[in-house]
Amino acid sequence: MLLMEKVAMLNSQNETFALAMIIESKGSTPRHVGKMIVYRDGTIEGTVGGGLAEHYIIEESVKALEKGQSKIVEYKLNRHAKDGIQMSCGGTLRVFIEVYKSRPELVLAGAGHLAHALATLADFLEIPYSVVDDRVGYATKERFPNATNIFVHEDIGEALRQSSPNEKSYVVIVTKDGDDIVLNTALKYPIAYVGMVASKRKTITILQKLKNEGVSEELLEQVHSPIGLDISSETTQEIAISIIGEIIKVSKEATKPIKVKQLNR
Repeated sequence: MLLMEKVAMLNSQNETFALAMIIESKGSTPRHVGKMIVYRDGTIEGTVGGGLAEHYIIEESVKALEKGQSKIVEYKLNRHAKDGIQMSCGGTLRVFIEVYKSRPELVLAGAGHLAHALATLADFLEIPYSVVDDRVGYATKERFPNATNIFVHEDIGEALRQSSPNEKSYVVIVTKDGDDIVLNTALKYPIAYVGMVASKRKTITILQKLKNEGVSEELLEQVHSPIGLDISSETTQEIAISIIGEIIKVSKEATKPIKVKQLNR
């Protein structure tokens, strides 16, 4: 597979990675053209010439991935030059490090009117989403034609488990009557976000219930509820906008997934 084909595939799979590309090369350098994929753990595919310069470019790519910002780096491949690196080529290399960030993947726990509004908005914003519910008549391909997956089980907790939540998952709980079950299940996974549509009184009741069942205070503090940005939303569509807005905000700021001590399936 060609490198740019791999880039397209990784992007379509919603992966996070960086693409380092030589954009300018002056004088003697290991390579005048080159591209290299860099993953968050520092592993690579392709090359921009090898040697010490490539080592530094990998380091800078990992830093760019941590910050989520693309950048341009420049190196003088001359150990005797001011600000030069320990190489003897003598040329100058400029490299553009482009960061590809994974998009939030919504998990809509509940398939009612608000979930439908959230799905419509996610479609418009090209945010991938799955739907989980315990009602066959609601969680259907007809109602959610663009859903990546739909999981239905009489135990909504099991439906959520079947969706395999991960560090990209932004779980939005809008169930008919299974909020506590879904929340308890969601907190067992290293998800990026979990939010619950509920009144303050209901939220307090559910969080206390889960605390009594042994869920740690640290995990419960990461639950977003009431959910959504404060924009004085009233209609279903306005509430959906406030929720998606909060998710976008959190995804731009997030650096770590929700902590889990143990996954009990």
